[in-house]
Amino acid sequence: MKAIANKILIAFLLLISRLPFVVLWGISNLLYYLFYKILKYRVKVVRKNLNLSFPEKTEEELLLLEKKFYKYLSDLVVETVKGFTISRKSLEQRIDFQCGSIYDELYENRKSAIVVMGHSGNWEWVCRAAPIFMKNRIVVAYKPLSNPYFEKLMLRARTELGVMQIPMAQIGKFILQQKEPYLLILAADQSPSDSKTSIWVNFLNQETAVLPGPEKLAVKFNLPVIFHDVNRTKRGVYKCTAKYLVKESSSTQPGEITALHTSHLEEEIIKQPEIWLWSHKRWKLKK
Repeated sequence: MKAIANKILIAFLLLISRLPFVVLWGISNLLYYLFYKILKYRVKVVRKNLNLSFPEKTEEELLLLEKKFYKYLSDLVVETVKGFTISRKSLEQRIDFQCGSIYDELYENRKSAIVVMGHSGNWEWVCRAAPIFMKNRIVVAYKPLSNPYFEKLMLRARTELGVMQIPMAQIGKFILQQKEPYLLILAADQSPSDSKTSIWVNFLNQETAVLPGPEKLAVKFNLPVIFHDVNRTKRGVYKCTAKYLVKESSSTQPGEITALHTSHLEEEIIKQPEIWLWSHKRWKLKK
């Protein structure tokens, strides 16, 4: 029975994903009222995160930012659904990928690198579109879904243009086995599960636990680290730029790489705060 329900839901989502954007934006407007006004989806979490992150803002400014976030979250939901069937041409038009020179250099020199980014903007689209603009082999670390039907759906969409998806638990093993260069993309703003093994930084005015994985991998294999900055230029359109954080990771001090990528992420968020995932319980760990 559950399998039938999953298949019906997936068929419905695939049908919705084929609608034009003008219709999807109308659906997004309805979702905003559903999430924010009716269900009040994680409103307390969002409100607390915003208040602690921006103590200098007035109540009016925080309320406006809260509303902007829920409007964007609704857009992100329909964009994710659209992503199940979005064409290569449409992605190419909706991602302004200004990262060429860095990745051309790595490709020509047959070098690998770690790319860190946050859950800001449509990270799914940016990762999926990377092979359109880059010659490098793209590998994305991901957390497998518990639902096998949606796991299959997401993997099919994410790998359609040539991206390789590797479960996070298998990343170390994957790197050891590689003989050809690659770019490993990691979402570095997720909340760790253990405060003792985390690296602690000041992030958005709060003591914040950060996953140690990106830094450990970079140092162990002496991989350069690149940061992806994602901004939304208009509804459904994004600009992605890249910058080196370090080129020789093995020569850095403990915590240096983590401090660098969280500092860049903070700058990115402050520029366009409404497109970061404020509904995530980012600060559930205490030092």
